[in-house]
Amino acid sequence: MALSGITSIPKKGIKSREIKRLIKSGLFMPDWYLKTYPDVALLQEDPYEHYFNTGVDLGYKPNPYFDEKWYRKKAKLKTYSGLAINHYARKGWTKGLNPSPDFSVRLYLDSYKEVKDSGAEPLRHFLQYGQHQKYVAFPSKFEGKHQLPLVRAVQEMVQKNIFDAPWYSATQSGEPGTFSQCINHFLAHGRKERLSPNPFFDTAFYQRSHWREIGPKELPVIHYMHKGYRLGYDPAPKFPSETYMACFPDVDWAVEDPLSHFIALQKPDSVSTPDDLIAHMCADKKDTAAVAQTKKLPVDSSLRQMMRFPERPLSTDRKTINPARLDIHWIMPDFSEGSGGHMTIFRMISRLEMKGHQQTVWINKPVSHRTPAAAFETINKHFQHFTGTVKFVDDSFPDTAGDAIIATDCWSVYPALGAPNFVRRFYFVQDFEPGFFPIGSHYLAAEQTYKKGLDCICAGPWLAKLMSEKYGLWARHFNLAADQSLYRPLGPAPRDDLSDRPARIAVYARHFTARRAVELAFLALEDLAARNVRFTVDFFGAPMEFAEAPFPYTDHGVASPEALASLFQQADIGLVFSATNYSLVPQEMMASGLPLVELKGDNTESIFPDDTVTLADPNPHAIADALSHLIDTPDRRGIQRKAGLEWIRQFTWDTAADKVEDALVSRLQEFADTETIKLAQTDSKPTASVVIPTFNAGPRFRTVLESVTNQIAPWPYEVLIIDSGSTDETLEIIADFPTIRLHQIPSATFNHGGTRNLGVELTSGDFIAFLTHDAQPANERWLYNLVSALAHHETAAGAFGNHLPWPEASAFTKRDLLGHFKGLKEHPLLLSKDTNEKRYNAADPGWRQLLHFYSDNNSCMRRSVWNEIPYRSIKYGEDQVWADDIIKAGHGKLYVPQATVYHSHDYNADETYERSRTEAAFFRHFFGYILVEDEEKAAKALTALNERDQAYGQSVNMPQEDIEKQLALNAAHIQGYLAGSTDDITGMFE
Repeated sequence: MALSGITSIPKKGIKSREIKRLIKSGLFMPDWYLKTYPDVALLQEDPYEHYFNTGVDLGYKPNPYFDEKWYRKKAKLKTYSGLAINHYARKGWTKGLNPSPDFSVRLYLDSYKEVKDSGAEPLRHFLQYGQHQKYVAFPSKFEGKHQLPLVRAVQEMVQKNIFDAPWYSATQSGEPGTFSQCINHFLAHGRKERLSPNPFFDTAFYQRSHWREIGPKELPVIHYMHKGYRLGYDPAPKFPSETYMACFPDVDWAVEDPLSHFIALQKPDSVSTPDDLIAHMCADKKDTAAVAQTKKLPVDSSLRQMMRFPERPLSTDRKTINPARLDIHWIMPDFSEGSGGHMTIFRMISRLEMKGHQQTVWINKPVSHRTPAAAFETINKHFQHFTGTVKFVDDSFPDTAGDAIIATDCWSVYPALGAPNFVRRFYFVQDFEPGFFPIGSHYLAAEQTYKKGLDCICAGPWLAKLMSEKYGLWARHFNLAADQSLYRPLGPAPRDDLSDRPARIAVYARHFTARRAVELAFLALEDLAARNVRFTVDFFGAPMEFAEAPFPYTDHGVASPEALASLFQQADIGLVFSATNYSLVPQEMMASGLPLVELKGDNTESIFPDDTVTLADPNPHAIADALSHLIDTPDRRGIQRKAGLEWIRQFTWDTAADKVEDALVSRLQEFADTETIKLAQTDSKPTASVVIPTFNAGPRFRTVLESVTNQIAPWPYEVLIIDSGSTDETLEIIADFPTIRLHQIPSATFNHGGTRNLGVELTSGDFIAFLTHDAQPANERWLYNLVSALAHHETAAGAFGNHLPWPEASAFTKRDLLGHFKGLKEHPLLLSKDTNEKRYNAADPGWRQLLHFYSDNNSCMRRSVWNEIPYRSIKYGEDQVWADDIIKAGHGKLYVPQATVYHSHDYNADETYERSRTEAAFFRHFFGYILVEDEEKAAKALTALNERDQAYGQSVNMPQEDIEKQLALNAAHIQGYLAGSTDDITGMFE
């Protein structure tokens, strides 16, 4: 750095100290300072001294990204006598404080791992190195979780050189700037104004052509790179993707997109555009005409489904079906986490699988997944349990055969019409899809699918009536349901008292889905605020695109089911609109005891009985009247709450699946012969055994056993309890369950590994599931999901399932437990030493810890593997040691997200200390890990934990008293680790 204009630096006092620190920080840019503030140059004053003497008071900046006044306020430096920039350089950045709104410390470190690992101060790194190497300084407004997709999109654009800063500055923004400044202009303004990131991608053209498919936070160029090119979309009018790909037959277009390929390609001097390159590549080839034939007119790929496969009538050959084991094929669009329509489909598929039906999922137009295996993982991680087959619709699809083929949206009907080798074609209708489009090609194509004679299985009576009466189709219906183990009232008493607080309104605000009529809700809320009604709003369903409103509000964005259940329990009124078929959200609100307002129409009046909802005309004033009436009338809220709970409790996903199965079987039997079903020979040997060690399990153990004995599975299972000397009510509770076997051992003989080995010896199932006495299966499918997943993955020796915190658990416990198991979904469900041989062979500590994580609170093993590798007879940690043993032996370990139990603990400080001490000693003894090496590292670890938890507590408006309790637990936790890292472990675990 050139130190321009330095004349002298005082040697004594605060001034001397602060200027020395300023120079050392590397954050002052004297050349930039003199250029930005020409008055300093005219004064011929040393820029460092000018900044200290005068510049700070004038609001001058030492660099483009540090704001003295803003930082002082954020860092609470009212009494700090030095330069704020020095505070930032020495302390502030280590605490996550940003130098200004224009630079996010966290995003810079998260984006550039090498900077984080080096320990370099991020702003200095950016000023001296990063800004010259296409690093991006993200503004702090992009730190929110809702902005993360945009941050990742920018990172990908930079990585693939998709953003051409000089071109963007010259032709799009018209504003000069560094690479980072151009990127941030694109984020703040360019993406909204449809400016293009490079000369070969036309944002306005692409957005105009495919606006229905591009998400609200998705950049069009990223949509093209991930999905669009695979659908045959062009990035610009003169960039024909499919023709371009035909010119490069050796490129793996499953992992490369034409835009990135063209930009990265070393091109002849004569080539400056994709058209030039296509002409150059084909100039001397005989197949020029063939390449030209790949060109297509600009028609949306969804409409092209109408032309993909010739329509063929069903085979007239009479087939025979087995009603208990149908061969069912589902065709559906690709999916990603959070799709409500897909969740309903997979709920049906999962339950039909449990009933014994063989199922295949065909993905039409795969855009989110590159392989069927990846789609299989997504289904099991984010939707429902499934062990069937996943395939992509390809040219071989019309030759597939089975009993029933089920289209699940209007565009999957057209491939179904090209597959003749089924008894019947079905249509799983969840909405009136023509209503998704304005009158035009898409509307007409969607409506045509109701005129093709498919048999309809509909979500609700309104759709079934519409299909039957308007389109003359065979139609049956099922009712949508709510997961009542999750969505349930917080307590028995209605939340009626609004005299001393504002009403809390939960609003489904998925604003980019037109049929949710969110604009009407916004206008009604404005009207309500203008009436001086006291209320606050909780928006959910999508991130809001505004920063201010005429009422207090919280933006929950796309919230998890657990977060929504909590919101519905605490809100006073729900507001959710369905302009076509009714949605799941009203049911989930009602199941949580939340009275709600819906739009009045044939669709809602045909499903919701009187008193279950308040129906309002689609007029903002009428909606505001309905909300005001509910706020002012506690009795009305109570009546609606009670009626809604009684109505929704009659519907479950199991009964919905029964109706779907009945519809399939009854319709198929009209067109096929029924196979004579032979009764299976009764086999007394169980397929699975459940083993539960107990000691003073407490009263909650009764609900654990009720859940265990009510499991639904297509095979027999047994339950064994090994009790080691309980003196409370545990034995009395067990006695109330006559189907459960009890084996008692002396307390002194209990051993975590040895006792579980005894449980295996005393049972006979091919699969042995383990629970602890305080782990309660969350639903009736826990055992089936756990066992069938393990059976499906033949290389897996053992499996463990998901954990949910108990409803009464502390906010910190919930955060940590949910975060841990959510993190496991970031990895393949099946892990072995072959998953990543490089990291395994390098003994990477993080990878090793992931491989041996295993929990016998909720697990299952193969008896055949146990015969070779039993548990070690140890007093603690038998599960993780066994997982390490099977991994080393070459077996796999499986995580089953849909095999869920409730299990969590809120330990006090003494318990936390002892458990942490034991844990540290355990990991040191068996794996050689030192969790906390010395007092200095303990202090650093504790500081980091406390800063994290203080910030979290404040972010959720937690009382400071509760935060202080957590900080005390943190101290006990770290001190326990420190003690366990030095304990004498001789004989400790034998």
